[in-house]
Amino acid sequence: MVPSTLHSLLHLRRETPPPPSIVIPFARDADFVDRGTLLDELCERCTQPDARQAIVGLGGVGKSQLAIEHAYRTREQSPETWVLWAHASNAVRLEQSFRDIADRVKISGRQDPQVNIFKLVHDWLCDSKQPWLLVLDNVDDASFLLEAQPASSKTAARPLREYLPYCEHGSILVTTRNKEAALQLVEQRNIITLDPMDEAQSLTLLARKLGAQADKSDGAKLAELTELAAALEYMPLAITQAAAYISQRAPLCSVA
Repeated sequence: MVPSTLHSLLHLRRETPPPPSIVIPFARDADFVDRGTLLDELCERCTQPDARQAIVGLGGVGKSQLAIEHAYRTREQSPETWVLWAHASNAVRLEQSFRDIADRVKISGRQDPQVNIFKLVHDWLCDSKQPWLLVLDNVDDASFLLEAQPASSKTAARPLREYLPYCEHGSILVTTRNKEAALQLVEQRNIITLDPMDEAQSLTLLARKLGAQADKSDGAKLAELTELAAALEYMPLAITQAAAYISQRAPLCSVA
């Protein structure tokens, strides 16, 4: 048998499907601060059959962090569930994310240069014997999801939105700054609006990020932390960035 033929046969041989896992490009944040009952509400909604939910809020308010924590908790509570993440700010990033998913779950046919990767992942999600959660992060402009993709010899022209399947064993979670974008993918009743943290939550996040530098038992220090949290408008991203700046430059830089 010639080497090229052997290589072709090996290439065509079906790969052993991997067990369900979490396919997410972010580590879990050990300093995550619960926002009341919001995370529990999100988890409950996403466990419903064919669930579609969206988190809507300003940039830096913590949408992605909430989705990341939900993803890891889903994996903890349901090890048989595939947890998948897709960057969805535009068609190019979404396509790359779908290719990464196809590689991770070893979908047959993904190496074909002519394959429609969106249809391939769509069909795998529909046919999957395991439950799954797909997070679509940063869908701030959904217009690209509504545009029909060019037809090919194998598939007809379809909007990308149609490659997001409705399945009883799957759920989709969208994060976006834009409520109108969210409404292209979910119903009004399935939108969770995320507001800035309250003062107590902000102080907890600051204390966790700053560690020993944030002694809330010290009245003067607590006043400084409270003033800093207010100046940052109780926004988690701004608080995290400020805490990192202070920590990196300590003791030359402090909360005061």
